[in-house]
Amino acid sequence: MKNVLSVLLTLTVFCSLGFSQQKSSPSLDSLVAAENAFAATSVAKGIRESFLMFFAEDGINFQPHPTKTREAFLKRPAPATRPPVELNWRPVYADVSRAGDLGYTTGPYTFKDLSPEKAPTRYGYYFSIWKKQANGEWKVAVDCGISTPEPTQQLEFKPAPQIKWKVSRKINLESERASLIDLDRQFLKTSESPGIVESYLRYFGSEARLHRDGLLPMTERAAIRSYLSSQISKLSWTPIKSDVAQSVDLGYTYGSYELKFAGTNKTEKGYYVRVWKRDDRGNWKLVLDTFSPIPEES
Repeated sequence: MKNVLSVLLTLTVFCSLGFSQQKSSPSLDSLVAAENAFAATSVAKGIRESFLMFFAEDGINFQPHPTKTREAFLKRPAPATRPPVELNWRPVYADVSRAGDLGYTTGPYTFKDLSPEKAPTRYGYYFSIWKKQANGEWKVAVDCGISTPEPTQQLEFKPAPQIKWKVSRKINLESERASLIDLDRQFLKTSESPGIVESYLRYFGSEARLHRDGLLPMTERAAIRSYLSSQISKLSWTPIKSDVAQSVDLGYTYGSYELKFAGTNKTEKGYYVRVWKRDDRGNWKLVLDTFSPIPEES
């Protein structure tokens, strides 16, 4: 297994470097290589085996509630034969902390039915937060994808702008995690005055990604404004957990939300995940926001 993983990582480093001429870093290259190896393992060995290999012990996805992924797989007996499906994906955008210990990737995925019945292929956008483990390996900490109505364009890989801010004080990670949770709460409180749309746009930095299930990712501020203005009547949330890089320049929060849609009586509940990044002045800015709705029957 280790030999297979080593070969996959070697191959995917060369693949990832060829996607873009923009600057990256060794840490980012290793993160993208791990993501590509994860996808290649999924195709070669199946979903169960790849998820068990690449998720951290405490890594979660939403089923539909936050669930420890490895624990959930191990509670169920392994199937006698591999299910006739193929889950494949590729990163088109990624970022990593200066410390090289926390990062995220996102990009399109396909879910194909390989059985004789051949159900229609499903499309979406995956989003994974990765954390480097004590042994130096990247493992998935949080996974929260969305479905899309159609396949996305064949985009080249693009690294996020490198983080320039550098911490110049003594760090207490527990305190920093608590501060990021407080910022997430403050984000909600701030939205009471200018409104949720202006609050979102104020907290988003120059990088802005809004992922919503059933839609293609929105990366332009005009598109984000238009969507939020037309869809949201009221939005509230409660943070559950946060984590930050050792360099305190990249972090994430996740929690539960309740959304009331504009112009209807429809209410949606689910979980959100947000990535936060320091700008050049050291201010936290929101760079990615995604929702995982709870199906009505759950």
